[in-house]
Amino acid sequence: MKICLLTNNPNTFDDRIYYKLARSIKKIGSVYIINPFIPSQCYDGINIVGNDKTPKLNNNSWIINKLKLINPSIIQVTEPFLLPAAVKYKSTKDVKIIYDPAEDWASMYMNFSKKPKPIPQLLGFLTRLYENWYLSYADFFIASDDWLFQYYSNIGPCSLIYNYPNRDIFDISFNNINKRSRSCVYHGQLRKERGLFLMIKAMRLVVKKFPSAQLDLIGSFSYDSEKELSYNLVKQYHLDENINFLEPVSHLDIPGKIAQSTIGLIPFYDIKKFRRNIAIKMFEYNACKLPIVSSDLPPSKKHMKDVSCGICIKPNSYHDLADGIIQMFNNEKKLSLYEENGYNAFINQNYWEAQEERLFDIYKVLIKK
Repeated sequence: MKICLLTNNPNTFDDRIYYKLARSIKKIGSVYIINPFIPSQCYDGINIVGNDKTPKLNNNSWIINKLKLINPSIIQVTEPFLLPAAVKYKSTKDVKIIYDPAEDWASMYMNFSKKPKPIPQLLGFLTRLYENWYLSYADFFIASDDWLFQYYSNIGPCSLIYNYPNRDIFDISFNNINKRSRSCVYHGQLRKERGLFLMIKAMRLVVKKFPSAQLDLIGSFSYDSEKELSYNLVKQYHLDENINFLEPVSHLDIPGKIAQSTIGLIPFYDIKKFRRNIAIKMFEYNACKLPIVSSDLPPSKKHMKDVSCGICIKPNSYHDLADGIIQMFNNEKKLSLYEENGYNAFINQNYWEAQEERLFDIYKVLIKK
């Protein structure tokens, strides 16, 4: 069985597409990652079909040609704008399409665009319209959170497969971790909507209570203007010794890096995108024994209630974020309880490999049709 994953993700070794989906598929068949924005290679038995020339704005013809050479049984599409290539190929071939968007792309364009109104709202509307045009051609849907599952279940057969961490990658020897007391970490895209400036301003208040408190911000800035403002704020607030801006690290190095901290932060803004989609880093913090301070949004709130692994605070407020961090630092008993609850959830059920059979069942059903 040949399965092709279609993606435009510029990260060759993306945590979901490569380390989760591709490594799992390799256990039952041949897997090909088709991506016009990365070079070709074969790594650990996974065929990465890249474009060694400069990619164009519309790469559909290039993708279709690669599909013709591979002749897959299943095409798994991870982004709405790759649906046309899969659908056009399907019009002449006996192939099944799985749509696996992993997030609400329409809300992402609506909430993250820096263009003036009403352009973001129009982008979101057009993205949804574009996606809906092709959804009837999909044979199956995969959702990575509750909102996506509810949405796509109304369109066709859908399976809920959370983006849990890999058990082998997050197999941490905690005795070898140099744990820093009163330290926080955030890893991911650094931008305003994800709480970048809230964290910097909150640390100004936290440091007044705990002068040695630390915050590691691991990731890339979305905008140079926000990067400049971040560094200026750190300097203005005299937090040079407390806030560390760290370059993105490989997915394999993430566990050892974030496990050094005391608390994991998810201070997302109260916007549609984050009210719908759950943050992957929440599960990763659990796996690294990090209690969580998160904005009080539906996905986070549900996870916190189910697992009891941290606290939710009022979104968009650096005062409440600071209070949450201070509250955690002041209560060692709660910290220990939250870290054990989160870690036990990861060990017992919230890890990727525990969901593989659900993924394999989808492929088996589609092949039989």
